[in-house]
Amino acid sequence: MSKLSLKTQPALIAFVSIASLLGLAACSSSSTSITQDNSAVAQDNSAVAQDNPTVAQDNSAVAQDGNTSGTDQSADIQDTNNNGPATPPTDSPRAPNVDDFVTSVNTGVSIPPNLVLDPLPSTPLTTPPGPESIPVVAEPRTTNIVGYTAMRDAFGNVIDVNDGLNEDDFAAGLPAAIITTPDDVDTATNAPPFFVNLDNVEVFAGQELVVVFDPDDPEGELPGMFSGSTPEGGSFDDNFDGTKSLRWRPLEPDVGIHEFTVTAIDPLVPLYRTEQTIRIKVKLPNDLSTIRNLAPGINLIKPQTVRVNDPVVAYIKVTDPNGTNPLLDIVNPPAGSTITAHPTEPNVTILHFIPDAPANLVLELRAIDSVDASLTATQSVSIDVLATTDFIRPGAPLRELAAARDLLFGYAALQSYYEKPDGALYADIAGQEFNIVSTENSIKFDYVNPLPGLFRWAATDNLVQLANLQNQTVHGHTLVWYTQLPGWVHRSELDDRELIMREFIDRVLQRYGADIPLWDVVNESLEDDGTLRNSVWHQAMGASYIDIAFRQARESAPDAVLLYNDYDISFNGPKSDAMINLMQQLKDAGSPVDGVGFQMHLFADFDKIDEVETIFQTVADMDLDIYITELDVSMTDGQTLEDQAQLYQRVLSACLNQPRCKAFQAWGFTDSYSWRSQFDPLLFDRRYQNKPAYSALQQRLSEN
Repeated sequence: MSKLSLKTQPALIAFVSIASLLGLAACSSSSTSITQDNSAVAQDNSAVAQDNPTVAQDNSAVAQDGNTSGTDQSADIQDTNNNGPATPPTDSPRAPNVDDFVTSVNTGVSIPPNLVLDPLPSTPLTTPPGPESIPVVAEPRTTNIVGYTAMRDAFGNVIDVNDGLNEDDFAAGLPAAIITTPDDVDTATNAPPFFVNLDNVEVFAGQELVVVFDPDDPEGELPGMFSGSTPEGGSFDDNFDGTKSLRWRPLEPDVGIHEFTVTAIDPLVPLYRTEQTIRIKVKLPNDLSTIRNLAPGINLIKPQTVRVNDPVVAYIKVTDPNGTNPLLDIVNPPAGSTITAHPTEPNVTILHFIPDAPANLVLELRAIDSVDASLTATQSVSIDVLATTDFIRPGAPLRELAAARDLLFGYAALQSYYEKPDGALYADIAGQEFNIVSTENSIKFDYVNPLPGLFRWAATDNLVQLANLQNQTVHGHTLVWYTQLPGWVHRSELDDRELIMREFIDRVLQRYGADIPLWDVVNESLEDDGTLRNSVWHQAMGASYIDIAFRQARESAPDAVLLYNDYDISFNGPKSDAMINLMQQLKDAGSPVDGVGFQMHLFADFDKIDEVETIFQTVADMDLDIYITELDVSMTDGQTLEDQAQLYQRVLSACLNQPRCKAFQAWGFTDSYSWRSQFDPLLFDRRYQNKPAYSALQQRLSEN
């Protein structure tokens, strides 16, 4: 399969994957309408923010699945009155030929043997952590940590001033279309789908923007299409005539240049696709009163179950679509509670209290607009306080049963769990039941190192303290991944990326090497069809980046266990075949890979355990250990808790039956915080009650 980036202008660049250069493209002008009716504004003020409300946002234009955004506020190219965009050109598209393209990536697929890394430079390429990266002690009553000293990062939100799109990007015209062509498509008889009448557009804040996406197929059929992420408050609506429309009324915080991406799907070959991005320039009007002032909102808090005598913290965030900081009124704070302003986030308030008796508490919250006090939002939040006896479970803890079998049995920890109302209960149950814990998000590149020289260590430092307190092994996830990268890495020169990757690995392992003995070094390098992902790392180093990452990890942490981790590799298919081939290449090259992490995000009707056992044995025969790293079992379409329990038990049996299987880890443990929470996939429900799956694992661990 090949990917081409095509544009009907003389200077064209092709982004090529592993297969051949194939395909042709078309682009054309825009069909837009802008209205000044401010009444029909779609704003959702209730969305819950990320797990850690203090997490700084990169605000980068990182190309994640084709969607980017920027906040450049450079000078307008039109005068600032409430006119629509200039009439776009209507030239017909042409089909460029292959001579228009140049290869821009390293597509190597082989791994050279016995690579020796050059020493890291004494003067680093990338900025090392500075004084601002040193965690500080968290303020009293801002966490519910028990038993160790809570730390926090000294800085709050991060804005990457070098990221985003600028005026030149917008003036350059419509970005190149990216065409993905399966290897079995004959482009001479089946040309790719394309969009009719698209161009970049301008809109004033407060106006409604409508952009019509009209896919066309040269063979006369009707292509399908889907969009990337829509702007906040926007929608992508079906017009029921083969077209869809982006509808968006931007506001003051949206001023700048944004991107929106839609992919057209060939009607005959669904994997034959054209991805087209448009750029949207949002400007402030001369008359700011034309921008409707919308009501504020409340988020970061949802119904919770907590335990008597545990400290409870509630991070309550007030939001304003127009970009101001509303006021928060907690109408009925619990007895003995304290209310603290967040140390770095002005729109976050921290409520702290310790309930001394079972009760159902209902917090009444009100957000008040800072400009117009008549604009308010209210929310009622239930906090169910249960007795200690409500959380007693029969039988031996899972970690005790697993330890008798020399098995690591664990979970992935919610980042900054100690900033959740139920954090004390969460940590206590995790300590009782598990002897290994993974860093779910706190070591990912974009979180740890959002800007050169700026590092967030506190969340992982706190988790390491908790693990030491609870006698748990820490599993580091992940050092090298194709996604969740900061904008400065995406903007880097290809020749610099090897050192960027190596220095990041070294800094993380130098900090945590003594505390974290097990690492997912490389995560998800394979596409679903078994080819290597065209990641920023692969573009720079080809397949060798995987070997280089493992070798650097071994140099930085000589005694650590180093894993390759991926999903959909535990059952037969092109991806598991590719994983086995990749492991063999690494072994042949002398790469220090110690094992394979199997992600196993399953549904309850999964019935390929025999294939799982066979693949486990194949990996074991390569002298590699096996770690089940990210197990969850979702339920849908009438599947039951009993179905879920049986599958958990069967997966555990596959591990217990394989001597090289060293760990059995769920991706979380309570449905409340699962990334697949809509499918209730974990061992405990939202009220921390153990489910049949928990009992099934107890039973299997207790058997001979």
